[in-house]
Amino acid sequence: MDMAPLAFVPPEKSRLGGGDIVLSLTPEQADRLGADAPHLADWLHSVLWALDTLRAAGPDVGSVPVSDLHTMISHLGHRLLPRLEGLRDALVRAHARSGGSVGDLARAMDVARSTAQHRREVLLRSTPGPWETWAVSGVPRGGKAPRNSSGGQ
Repeated sequence: MDMAPLAFVPPEKSRLGGGDIVLSLTPEQADRLGADAPHLADWLHSVLWALDTLRAAGPDVGSVPVSDLHTMISHLGHRLLPRLEGLRDALVRAHARSGGSVGDLARAMDVARSTAQHRREVLLRSTPGPWETWAVSGVPRGGKAPRNSSGGQ
């Protein structure tokens, strides 16, 4: 049995015949992620579903049910992106607190050094937002979930 935290099961061994992407968590990781884990997995699946749907439809996007597009937009734009942005901000703030250089940040962000410095300075002058707080603690600032935090499958 493969014990890698991320694995790709080839088509000939996968459940549906096209390949499986397997994300595995340790008990400690599962405990820290708590109720967020199944929602995040669902929304990450929606990324692949959306890409596949658009590529399969090609120019004939009218063949895609509007209800499917609605779900994809909601999962990506309303559920996943704010959390990813909060996570990114938490990582940039942690990088600065850990003594990371602006040059290293620029390489990580694939931007000019001046851009990385500006983004970091703006972030460090601000108070962490609710999704940044969520990324670090699992609970948004103020103890209440931001308006778009429900699982909303």
